[in-house]
Amino acid sequence: MNLNGVNMITCGMDNCYVIRGEAGDILIDTGTPDYRDEIETWLQNYNIKLIALTHGHNDHIGNAAYFSKLYGADIAMCAYDMKLSENNLIHKIYSIGAVGRAVSAVSKKLMSEKAEPFNVSIFLEDGMDIGTNLGIDCKAVQLDGHTRGSFGFLCGGDFYIGDAAMNFMQPSFPVMCESPKAARTSLEKIKSLSPERIFFGHGKSIESGTKEYRRMFIR
Repeated sequence: MNLNGVNMITCGMDNCYVIRGEAGDILIDTGTPDYRDEIETWLQNYNIKLIALTHGHNDHIGNAAYFSKLYGADIAMCAYDMKLSENNLIHKIYSIGAVGRAVSAVSKKLMSEKAEPFNVSIFLEDGMDIGTNLGIDCKAVQLDGHTRGSFGFLCGGDFYIGDAAMNFMQPSFPVMCESPKAARTSLEKIKSLSPERIFFGHGKSIESGTKEYRRMFIR
């Protein structure tokens, strides 16, 4: 789906995004194998050169190995989440509120599975420019809390934040996180950058100036 110039692929409860560039495109997150064929159909319209992973949970990395091989694309990810990507259960994760407990129950089986192993070519660091070679204005922004190695990608006025916040019923603090304290700090970081639009790993995007945007930062 093209949403005002943003290429979003919705696969179940998860979102993947494609950022177009002059010399190739960036795929942000990869969904789960259950939606592989659907995502691959969408990607026929693009020239994927880089796969940027927001964090190491299976619903975001499930097709990373497959699409990296298929397109000969490099993978960018934070080093902190490499072990997590091999085993989603190695870190304790806290559920926040009733929604968090419900999401945790639904996610339990998926998190117990093993994603196909993949190689990381680019280890993300805060402020790293990942799009220059492709003609894309895109910087990696560290947003730990949901996981220690969570990152978002700021492309112009658009901020792709993975699960640093979520929009299941309304924009909110992440309902599952390794560190609630770090997640609060990352939420303040998102606010300080004043993006025009925020795109979530789960749920609809929000725009600056709307009540949904303001609500996200109310604690």
